[in-house]
Amino acid sequence: MIKIPKKLSSMLINPFSQPRCFSQASVKPKNNTDGKMNAWQIHCYTDKNNPHLSKVRIPILSKPSEVLIKVDASSINQIDIAMTNGYGAQLFNCMRKVNSFNIRPHSDIEFPLILGRDFSGTIVSKGHGVDKLQVGDEVWGVIPIQEQGCHAEYALVDSSLVSLRPKNLSYIEAAAILYAGLTAWSSLWYTGGLAYKSLCSNYKQKPVLVLGGSGGVGTLAIQLLKAWKIDVVATCSNDAITLLEKLGANIAIDYTEFNANEKIIAAGPYDIILDCCNQGSNAVKLNGYPHYTYITLNSPLLKNYDKHGLVFGTVKSIADLLQDNIPTSTDINFVKWGYFIPSPTGINVIQNLIENKQITPVIQEVFHFNELPTAYNKMREGHLRGKIIIDMR
Repeated sequence: MIKIPKKLSSMLINPFSQPRCFSQASVKPKNNTDGKMNAWQIHCYTDKNNPHLSKVRIPILSKPSEVLIKVDASSINQIDIAMTNGYGAQLFNCMRKVNSFNIRPHSDIEFPLILGRDFSGTIVSKGHGVDKLQVGDEVWGVIPIQEQGCHAEYALVDSSLVSLRPKNLSYIEAAAILYAGLTAWSSLWYTGGLAYKSLCSNYKQKPVLVLGGSGGVGTLAIQLLKAWKIDVVATCSNDAITLLEKLGANIAIDYTEFNANEKIIAAGPYDIILDCCNQGSNAVKLNGYPHYTYITLNSPLLKNYDKHGLVFGTVKSIADLLQDNIPTSTDINFVKWGYFIPSPTGINVIQNLIENKQITPVIQEVFHFNELPTAYNKMREGHLRGKIIIDMR
Protein backbone atom coordinates (compact mmCIF):
# COMPACT_ATOMS: atom_id res chain seq x y z
CA MET A 1 0.00 0.00 0.00
CA ILE A 2 1.23 3.47 -0.86
CA LYS A 3 0.20 5.74 1.98
CA ILE A 4 1.12 8.92 3.79
CA PRO A 5 -0.16 8.19 7.31
CA LYS A 6 -0.68 10.84 9.96
CA LYS A 7 -3.17 9.25 12.32
CA LEU A 8 -3.75 5.55 12.75
CA SER A 9 -5.17 3.85 15.80
CA SER A 10 -7.10 0.61 16.01
CA MET A 11 -8.42 -1.91 18.53
CA LEU A 12 -9.02 -5.52 17.62
CA ILE A 13 -12.49 -6.90 18.12
CA ASN A 14 -13.66 -10.48 18.43
CA PRO A 15 -15.61 -12.02 15.52
CA PHE A 16 -19.36 -12.14 15.95
CA SER A 17 -21.02 -15.53 16.21
CA GLN A 18 -24.54 -15.63 14.77
CA PRO A 19 -26.95 -18.19 13.27
CA ARG A 20 -26.23 -18.87 9.61
CA CYS A 21 -29.65 -17.92 8.31
CA PHE A 22 -33.00 -16.54 9.40
CA SER A 23 -36.13 -15.10 7.82
CA GLN A 24 -36.53 -11.34 7.54
CA ALA A 25 -35.79 -10.48 11.15
CA SER A 26 -32.69 -8.79 12.35
CA VAL A 27 -30.30 -10.68 14.60
CA LYS A 28 -28.98 -8.53 17.42
CA PRO A 29 -25.15 -8.47 17.41
CA LYS A 30 -23.68 -10.40 20.32
CA ASN A 31 -21.84 -7.44 21.85
CA ASN A 32 -24.85 -5.14 21.58
CA THR A 33 -27.41 -5.18 24.39
CA ASP A 34 -29.85 -2.40 23.53
CA GLY A 35 -30.21 -2.73 19.75
CA LYS A 36 -28.66 0.71 19.25
CA MET A 37 -25.56 1.92 17.41
CA ASN A 38 -23.56 5.10 17.00
CA ALA A 39 -23.99 6.80 13.63
CA TRP A 40 -22.95 10.11 12.11
CA GLN A 41 -26.04 11.73 10.58
CA ILE A 42 -27.11 14.90 8.84
CA HIS A 43 -30.50 16.36 9.77
CA CYS A 44 -30.62 19.20 7.24
CA TYR A 45 -28.65 20.65 4.33
CA THR A 46 -27.79 24.02 5.87
CA ASP A 47 -25.85 23.11 9.00
CA LYS A 48 -22.16 23.81 8.45
CA ASN A 49 -21.32 21.54 11.37
CA ASN A 50 -22.76 18.43 9.68
CA PRO A 51 -22.64 15.53 10.42
CA HIS A 52 -23.71 14.89 14.03
CA LEU A 53 -23.14 11.81 16.19
CA SER A 54 -26.40 10.11 17.17
CA LYS A 55 -27.56 6.97 18.91
CA VAL A 56 -29.92 5.15 16.53
CA ARG A 57 -31.44 1.72 16.07
CA ILE A 58 -29.39 -0.91 14.29
CA PRO A 59 -31.03 -1.42 10.85
CA ILE A 60 -33.36 -4.37 10.41
CA LEU A 61 -33.05 -6.86 7.56
CA SER A 62 -36.14 -6.74 5.35
CA LYS A 63 -35.01 -8.65 2.25
CA PRO A 64 -33.65 -12.20 1.95
CA SER A 65 -30.70 -10.88 -0.08
CA GLU A 66 -29.46 -8.43 2.56
CA VAL A 67 -26.58 -8.72 5.01
CA LEU A 68 -25.91 -6.73 8.17
CA ILE A 69 -22.31 -5.54 8.42
CA LYS A 70 -20.34 -4.54 11.50
CA VAL A 71 -18.33 -1.78 9.85
CA ASP A 72 -14.58 -1.93 10.49
CA ALA A 73 -13.52 0.99 8.27
CA SER A 74 -15.01 3.29 5.68
CA SER A 75 -13.81 6.13 3.47
CA ILE A 76 -14.95 9.67 2.79
CA ASN A 77 -15.68 10.59 -0.81
CA GLN A 78 -16.50 13.88 -2.49
CA ILE A 79 -20.12 12.78 -2.85
CA ASP A 80 -20.40 12.71 0.96
CA ILE A 81 -19.25 16.32 1.19
CA ALA A 82 -21.57 17.38 -1.64
CA MET A 83 -24.57 15.64 -0.06
CA THR A 84 -24.15 17.60 3.19
CA ASN A 85 -25.12 20.63 1.08
CA GLY A 86 -28.11 18.91 -0.55
CA TYR A 87 -26.46 17.82 -3.78
CA GLY A 88 -28.66 15.33 -5.62
CA ALA A 89 -31.49 15.55 -3.08
CA GLN A 90 -34.25 15.64 -5.72
CA LEU A 91 -33.18 12.46 -7.52
CA PHE A 92 -32.08 10.54 -4.44
CA ASN A 93 -35.36 11.27 -2.65
CA CYS A 94 -37.30 10.11 -5.70
CA MET A 95 -35.30 6.86 -5.70
CA ARG A 96 -36.01 6.40 -1.98
CA LYS A 97 -39.76 6.81 -2.59
CA VAL A 98 -39.69 4.22 -5.37
CA ASN A 99 -37.80 1.77 -3.13
CA SER A 100 -40.21 2.31 -0.24
CA PHE A 101 -43.20 0.89 -2.17
CA ASN A 102 -42.09 -2.71 -1.94
CA ILE A 103 -38.87 -2.93 0.02
CA ARG A 104 -38.71 -1.21 3.38
CA PRO A 105 -41.26 0.82 5.34
CA HIS A 106 -40.32 4.48 5.78
CA SER A 107 -37.25 4.12 3.53
CA ASP A 108 -38.43 7.24 1.69
CA ILE A 109 -37.73 9.43 4.73
CA GLU A 110 -34.99 11.88 3.81
CA PHE A 111 -33.69 12.77 7.28
CA PRO A 112 -31.81 11.82 9.31
CA LEU A 113 -29.34 10.64 6.68
CA ILE A 114 -26.20 8.55 7.19
CA LEU A 115 -23.48 9.15 4.60
CA GLY A 116 -20.60 6.91 3.53
CA ARG A 117 -20.49 4.67 0.44
CA ASP A 118 -17.70 2.08 0.75
CA PHE A 119 -16.56 -0.04 3.66
CA SER A 120 -14.81 -3.08 5.03
CA GLY A 121 -16.36 -5.06 7.82
CA THR A 122 -17.69 -8.33 9.22
CA ILE A 123 -21.04 -10.00 8.49
CA VAL A 124 -23.07 -10.36 11.70
CA SER A 125 -26.35 -11.56 10.17
CA LYS A 126 -27.78 -12.37 6.77
CA GLY A 127 -30.99 -13.06 4.89
CA HIS A 128 -32.03 -16.63 4.09
CA GLY A 129 -31.41 -15.97 0.38
CA VAL A 130 -27.69 -15.29 0.88
CA ASP A 131 -25.61 -18.37 0.07
CA LYS A 132 -22.20 -17.08 -1.03
CA LEU A 133 -21.45 -15.31 2.27
CA GLN A 134 -21.48 -16.54 5.86
CA VAL A 135 -21.81 -14.89 9.26
CA GLY A 136 -18.32 -13.99 10.45
CA ASP A 137 -16.91 -13.41 6.94
CA GLU A 138 -14.63 -10.40 6.59
CA VAL A 139 -15.92 -8.47 3.58
CA TRP A 140 -15.84 -5.25 1.66
CA GLY A 141 -18.51 -3.55 -0.43
CA VAL A 142 -20.40 -0.45 -1.51
CA ILE A 143 -23.79 1.07 -0.77
CA PRO A 144 -25.93 2.81 -3.46
CA ILE A 145 -26.03 6.57 -3.00
CA GLN A 146 -29.75 6.81 -2.24
CA GLU A 147 -29.51 4.39 0.71
CA GLN A 148 -28.42 4.89 4.30
CA GLY A 149 -24.62 4.76 4.37
CA CYS A 150 -21.79 3.26 6.38
CA HIS A 151 -20.52 6.11 8.57
CA ALA A 152 -22.05 4.12 11.39
CA GLU A 153 -21.21 1.08 13.47
CA TYR A 154 -23.50 -1.13 11.37
CA ALA A 155 -24.72 -0.97 7.78
CA LEU A 156 -27.38 -2.86 5.85
CA VAL A 157 -26.31 -3.84 2.32
CA ASP A 158 -27.58 -6.01 -0.51
CA SER A 159 -25.29 -9.02 -0.72
CA SER A 160 -24.74 -8.51 -4.46
CA LEU A 161 -22.59 -5.49 -3.56
CA VAL A 162 -20.57 -7.33 -0.91
CA SER A 163 -17.63 -9.66 -1.47
CA LEU A 164 -14.99 -11.37 0.62
CA ARG A 165 -12.23 -8.92 1.43
CA PRO A 166 -9.09 -9.56 -0.63
CA LYS A 167 -6.61 -11.43 1.57
CA ASN A 168 -3.75 -9.14 0.59
CA LEU A 169 -5.53 -6.04 1.96
CA SER A 170 -5.94 -4.95 5.55
CA TYR A 171 -9.36 -3.75 6.67
CA ILE A 172 -8.07 -0.15 6.44
CA GLU A 173 -6.74 -0.62 2.91
CA ALA A 174 -9.94 -2.34 1.74
CA ALA A 175 -12.03 0.70 2.71
CA ALA A 176 -10.01 2.94 0.39
CA ILE A 177 -10.88 1.48 -2.97
CA LEU A 178 -14.36 0.55 -4.09
CA TYR A 179 -16.29 3.83 -4.46
CA ALA A 180 -13.44 5.62 -6.25
CA GLY A 181 -12.48 2.46 -8.11
CA LEU A 182 -16.00 1.83 -9.42
CA THR A 183 -16.27 5.49 -10.44
CA ALA A 184 -13.04 5.22 -12.44
CA TRP A 185 -13.97 1.80 -13.85
CA SER A 186 -17.47 2.76 -15.04
CA SER A 187 -16.25 6.09 -16.46
CA LEU A 188 -13.49 4.47 -18.51
CA TRP A 189 -14.97 1.06 -19.31
CA TYR A 190 -18.53 2.09 -20.16
CA THR A 191 -18.68 5.88 -20.62
CA GLY A 192 -15.30 5.97 -22.36
CA GLY A 193 -16.11 2.92 -24.47
CA LEU A 194 -13.10 0.82 -23.53
CA ALA A 195 -15.45 -2.16 -23.13
CA TYR A 196 -16.21 -2.34 -26.86
CA LYS A 197 -12.87 -0.96 -28.02
CA SER A 198 -11.13 -3.86 -26.27
CA LEU A 199 -13.09 -6.26 -28.51
CA CYS A 200 -11.72 -4.72 -31.71
CA SER A 201 -8.50 -6.51 -32.59
CA ASN A 202 -7.47 -3.84 -35.09
CA TYR A 203 -8.16 -0.87 -32.80
CA LYS A 204 -5.01 1.04 -31.92
CA GLN A 205 -5.48 2.45 -28.42
CA LYS A 206 -4.28 6.03 -27.95
CA PRO A 207 -3.09 7.30 -24.56
CA VAL A 208 -5.53 8.45 -21.88
CA LEU A 209 -5.07 11.75 -20.06
CA VAL A 210 -6.06 11.79 -16.39
CA LEU A 211 -6.51 15.33 -15.08
CA GLY A 212 -6.02 15.37 -11.31
CA GLY A 213 -4.28 12.03 -11.03
CA SER A 214 -3.35 12.19 -7.34
CA GLY A 215 -6.86 12.05 -5.83
CA GLY A 216 -8.93 9.01 -4.96
CA VAL A 217 -10.44 8.44 -8.42
CA GLY A 218 -7.32 9.54 -10.27
CA THR A 219 -4.93 7.14 -8.52
CA LEU A 220 -7.23 4.20 -9.26
CA ALA A 221 -7.90 5.29 -12.85
CA ILE A 222 -4.17 5.26 -13.55
CA GLN A 223 -3.81 1.73 -12.15
CA LEU A 224 -6.83 0.43 -14.05
CA LEU A 225 -5.51 1.82 -17.32
CA LYS A 226 -2.06 0.31 -16.76
CA ALA A 227 -3.67 -3.05 -15.96
CA TRP A 228 -5.43 -2.76 -19.34
CA LYS A 229 -2.04 -1.98 -20.96
CA ILE A 230 -3.03 1.57 -21.92
CA ASP A 231 -0.50 4.42 -21.81
CA VAL A 232 -1.36 7.09 -19.23
CA VAL A 233 -0.52 10.77 -19.03
CA ALA A 234 -1.55 12.34 -15.72
CA THR A 235 -1.44 15.81 -14.20
CA CYS A 236 -0.79 16.69 -10.57
CA SER A 237 1.15 19.18 -8.48
CA ASN A 238 4.91 18.81 -8.14
CA ASP A 239 4.86 16.90 -4.84
CA ALA A 240 2.80 14.06 -6.36
CA ILE A 241 4.93 13.39 -9.45
CA THR A 242 6.83 10.49 -7.87
CA LEU A 243 3.60 8.94 -6.58
CA LEU A 244 1.95 8.90 -10.01
CA GLU A 245 5.04 7.48 -11.67
CA LYS A 246 5.10 4.71 -9.06
CA LEU A 247 1.45 3.96 -9.82
CA GLY A 248 2.34 3.49 -13.48
CA ALA A 249 1.77 6.81 -15.24
CA ASN A 250 3.95 6.93 -18.37
CA ILE A 251 4.15 10.70 -18.08
CA ALA A 252 3.32 12.77 -14.98
CA ILE A 253 3.06 16.51 -15.59
CA ASP A 254 3.15 19.25 -12.94
CA TYR A 255 0.18 21.41 -13.91
CA THR A 256 1.73 24.43 -12.12
CA GLU A 257 4.68 24.57 -14.54
CA PHE A 258 4.66 27.48 -17.00
CA ASN A 259 4.83 25.10 -19.97
CA ALA A 260 2.46 22.43 -18.60
CA ASN A 261 -0.05 22.90 -21.44
CA GLU A 262 2.65 22.45 -24.06
CA LYS A 263 3.74 19.18 -22.42
CA ILE A 264 0.17 17.91 -22.27
CA ILE A 265 -0.46 18.74 -25.93
CA ALA A 266 2.82 17.16 -27.02
CA ALA A 267 1.98 13.87 -25.26
CA GLY A 268 -1.33 13.57 -27.16
CA PRO A 269 -3.55 13.02 -29.01
CA TYR A 270 -5.71 11.25 -26.43
CA ASP A 271 -8.47 8.74 -26.88
CA ILE A 272 -9.98 9.83 -23.53
CA ILE A 273 -9.51 12.72 -21.14
CA LEU A 274 -10.79 11.76 -17.69
CA ASP A 275 -11.31 14.95 -15.68
CA CYS A 276 -10.98 14.13 -11.98
CA CYS A 277 -10.41 17.74 -10.89
CA ASN A 278 -13.38 19.54 -12.47
CA GLN A 279 -11.26 21.48 -14.95
CA GLY A 280 -14.18 21.59 -17.37
CA SER A 281 -14.65 20.83 -21.06
CA ASN A 282 -14.38 24.50 -22.06
CA ALA A 283 -10.97 24.81 -20.40
CA VAL A 284 -9.80 21.62 -22.11
CA LYS A 285 -10.87 22.99 -25.49
CA LEU A 286 -9.32 26.41 -24.85
CA ASN A 287 -6.06 24.77 -23.82
CA GLY A 288 -6.08 22.81 -27.06
CA TYR A 289 -5.64 19.33 -25.59
CA PRO A 290 -6.05 16.95 -28.58
CA HIS A 291 -8.62 14.29 -27.73
CA TYR A 292 -11.59 12.24 -28.93
CA THR A 293 -13.69 11.88 -25.76
CA TYR A 294 -13.77 14.13 -22.70
CA ILE A 295 -15.33 12.63 -19.55
CA THR A 296 -16.25 14.76 -16.56
CA LEU A 297 -17.13 13.41 -13.12
CA ASN A 298 -18.97 16.66 -12.35
CA SER A 299 -21.93 16.56 -14.71
CA PRO A 300 -24.76 19.11 -14.34
CA LEU A 301 -27.39 16.35 -14.14
CA LEU A 302 -27.99 16.29 -10.39
CA LYS A 303 -27.63 20.05 -10.10
CA ASN A 304 -30.29 20.47 -12.79
CA TYR A 305 -32.61 18.09 -10.93
CA ASP A 306 -32.07 20.03 -7.70
CA LYS A 307 -32.74 23.37 -9.35
CA HIS A 308 -35.47 22.55 -11.88
CA GLY A 309 -37.08 19.32 -10.62
CA LEU A 310 -37.02 15.91 -12.26
CA VAL A 311 -38.92 16.73 -15.47
CA PHE A 312 -37.47 20.13 -16.35
CA GLY A 313 -34.10 19.07 -14.93
CA THR A 314 -34.00 16.20 -17.40
CA VAL A 315 -34.85 18.55 -20.27
CA LYS A 316 -32.16 20.99 -19.15
CA SER A 317 -29.58 18.20 -18.86
CA ILE A 318 -30.32 16.92 -22.37
CA ALA A 319 -29.94 20.46 -23.68
CA ASP A 320 -26.63 20.87 -21.83
CA LEU A 321 -25.29 17.60 -23.24
CA LEU A 322 -26.34 18.44 -26.79
CA GLN A 323 -24.79 21.90 -26.52
CA ASP A 324 -21.50 20.46 -25.26
CA ASN A 325 -21.38 18.05 -28.21
CA ILE A 326 -22.01 20.53 -31.03
CA PRO A 327 -18.93 20.38 -33.32
CA THR A 328 -17.04 23.68 -33.39
CA SER A 329 -14.23 22.67 -35.77
CA THR A 330 -13.15 19.92 -38.10
CA ASP A 331 -12.16 17.84 -35.06
CA ILE A 332 -14.97 15.80 -33.50
CA ASN A 333 -14.76 15.79 -29.70
CA PHE A 334 -17.39 14.17 -27.51
CA VAL A 335 -18.30 15.31 -24.00
CA LYS A 336 -19.61 12.55 -21.73
CA TRP A 337 -20.54 12.23 -18.07
CA GLY A 338 -18.98 9.64 -15.80
CA TYR A 339 -20.65 8.24 -12.68
CA PHE A 340 -20.21 5.84 -9.80
CA ILE A 341 -22.07 2.61 -10.59
CA PRO A 342 -22.60 0.10 -7.74
CA SER A 343 -21.83 -2.88 -9.96
CA PRO A 344 -21.05 -6.48 -8.89
CA THR A 345 -19.18 -6.86 -12.20
CA GLY A 346 -17.00 -3.87 -11.40
CA ILE A 347 -16.31 -5.17 -7.89
CA ASN A 348 -15.14 -8.49 -9.36
CA VAL A 349 -12.87 -6.73 -11.86
CA ILE A 350 -11.26 -4.61 -9.16
CA GLN A 351 -10.97 -7.56 -6.76
CA ASN A 352 -9.13 -9.66 -9.35
CA LEU A 353 -6.72 -6.84 -10.11
CA ILE A 354 -6.00 -6.34 -6.41
CA GLU A 355 -5.39 -10.04 -5.83
CA ASN A 356 -3.01 -9.97 -8.82
CA LYS A 357 -1.27 -6.96 -7.21
CA GLN A 358 -2.11 -4.68 -10.14
CA ILE A 359 -3.96 -2.22 -7.91
CA THR A 360 -2.79 -0.87 -4.57
CA PRO A 361 -4.67 1.63 -2.38
CA VAL A 362 -3.33 5.13 -1.81
CA ILE A 363 -4.18 6.49 1.63
CA GLN A 364 -3.38 9.98 2.84
CA GLU A 365 -4.72 9.91 6.37
CA VAL A 366 -6.66 7.70 8.78
CA PHE A 367 -9.01 9.12 11.41
CA HIS A 368 -10.79 7.36 14.26
CA PHE A 369 -14.58 7.10 14.19
CA ASN A 370 -15.01 9.86 16.78
CA GLU A 371 -12.89 12.20 14.63
CA LEU A 372 -15.21 11.98 11.62
CA PRO A 373 -16.11 15.73 11.50
CA THR A 374 -12.39 16.54 11.39
CA ALA A 375 -12.00 14.07 8.54
CA TYR A 376 -14.85 15.75 6.65
CA ASN A 377 -13.14 19.12 7.05
CA LYS A 378 -9.90 17.60 5.77
CA MET A 379 -11.78 16.35 2.73
CA ARG A 380 -13.29 19.79 2.14
CA GLU A 381 -9.78 21.30 2.00
CA GLY A 382 -8.98 19.24 -1.11
CA HIS A 383 -5.53 18.67 -2.64
CA LEU A 384 -5.49 15.11 -1.37
CA ARG A 385 -3.04 12.33 -2.14
CA GLY A 386 -5.35 9.35 -2.16
CA LYS A 387 -8.12 8.61 0.33
CA ILE A 388 -9.28 9.71 3.77
CA ILE A 389 -10.21 6.65 5.88
CA ILE A 390 -12.34 6.28 9.02
CA ASP A 391 -11.12 3.53 11.40
CA MET A 392 -14.18 2.11 13.17
CA ARG A 393 -12.47 -0.52 15.31
